[in-house]
Amino acid sequence: MIYFEIISIIIIMTHGMIMCLDEFYFHHKRKLPKWERLGHPIDTLFFFFCFLIVLFFPMTKLTVILFFILSFISSLIIVKDEFIHAKSCCIKENYLHAILFVFHPILLIILFLSWSSFTKSYFSGLENFNSIIVKNIIYFQFVTTALFFIYQIIFWNFIYKEKSKL
Repeated sequence: MIYFEIISIIIIMTHGMIMCLDEFYFHHKRKLPKWERLGHPIDTLFFFFCFLIVLFFPMTKLTVILFFILSFISSLIIVKDEFIHAKSCCIKENYLHAILFVFHPILLIILFLSWSSFTKSYFSGLENFNSIIVKNIIYFQFVTTALFFIYQIIFWNFIYKEKSKL
């Protein structure tokens, strides 16, 4: 159990730091085109939906299926911008995105395995992953994901102004 907690904490925190580097360094450095200013909040929203299921719904056959459908969509939708990134991003940012693509499904697996920390588990073996530490980190990740979603919408679509090209 302690290994699950340690690994989960390392993965969740590392992912958060990489996301911050991507957003607050690379995105601000190159500025986001309209497509990404609309698309990135959609990525975050589907990831957020997975948290909503785990944190606020009991683990039933239906919610497990819904979680896996949303996780699958979330994992697919994050790569939708790669044809744009291939042209507009430097190699370091593209490499960072590749790392984020690896972390994304792992985070969703951690979230699923931690479901029994929030409600009675539908699967008998998942109680082994019940962890107050991981539960609290997932609550923190839930709140920061919601705030990040709001930030993405407000900053990139209302505050950020494209410089006119002369």
